[in-house]
Formats: sequence, structure tokens, C-alpha cells
Amino acid sequence: MFVIYLQNALFLSMILTYMYVIYNVYNYYTINDGSISSILKNKDCNQIVFTNMTIMGLITIFYELLRYDIFSFFSIVAILIGIVGVLFYDHTNIIHFVYCFVVFTSILVFMFHHCYKKGNNLLLYLSFYIQEILCAVIFLQTNIINCEIYLLANFAFFYIYLHFIDNKS
Repeated sequence: MFVIYLQNALFLSMILTYMYVIYNVYNYYTINDGSISSILKNKDCNQIVFTNMTIMGLITIFYELLRYDIFSFFSIVAILIGIVGVLFYDHTNIIHFVYCFVVFTSILVFMFHHCYKKGNNLLLYLSFYIQEILCAVIFLQTNIINCEIYLLANFAFFYIYLHFIDNKS
């Protein structure tokens, strides 16, 4: 029972930290930004995001360890490594796109793993299929910020929903 309380506390901490990151990215958004990465080129925004994503990343790693799922853990670690790369390399650098690929591929792997693990959970599968479609659509656009937001929101929904179905008692 203590593990569930600890997971809930860690989960709440992740959500609050993530909301703070979103708030700051939103504050730095201008109409000319074509992607989240172009917003992060602002050094002040980048520093705030990096600091808070580091905190959230550490909390997430501990949370994932409590799940006792090695595949889920390594998928999340890959996502976090990709996020660090996205934050360190300017969106005009090809390495930035490699890290973006790592993030979105790792998200898909994470989602697929949990869909498979949970069996017949229609909501998880629907969210996974939406993620796949959005990943395909993003390549057809020049101004990708809306698609990026939908991708991140869908993954956040998936992760939140997964927390609640894992911790129902």
C-alpha cells in the first residue's frame, strides 16, 4: 500500500512540474514560432525548461522503478535522453532531429508495450493509434507546433490514464 501512495505522490509531482514547463513554454510563444523547438531557442525559456525537465525526469525515473517494468523503464529513459538532446541542440541542427526521432519513437514503443501488456484496453489502443497518425501527419507540415502539442497531449493522456488503471484498487 505504501508503494501506491508513493507512486501517487511522485505522479502528482510529475504533473505539477510538467504543468510549470508548459506554462513557461506558453509564455515564450510568439505567433512566428513554427515548432516547440523554435520556442526553446530562447535561452531563458530553454534554461527553465531544462531545469524543470531534469527534476521531472528524476521523479519519473523513480516512479518507473516502482512500476517494476524494465521495458517501460528503458523506454522512459530513452524519452528523457531524447528530450535532453532536443533541449541542447538548436532546431536548425540535424542532431536535433535525431533526438526528436528518439523521443517520438520511444513514446510509440512505450505506448505499444503498455497496450500489449494491458490487453484489451480500447482507450489505450485508441490513444496509441492517434499517436501513430499524428506522427505520420507531422511530416506533411511546415508549421508543426499544433501537431507537436497534440502528440504531447495525447501521450500525457495515455500516461495519466495508465497511472490510474495501474493503481486502481
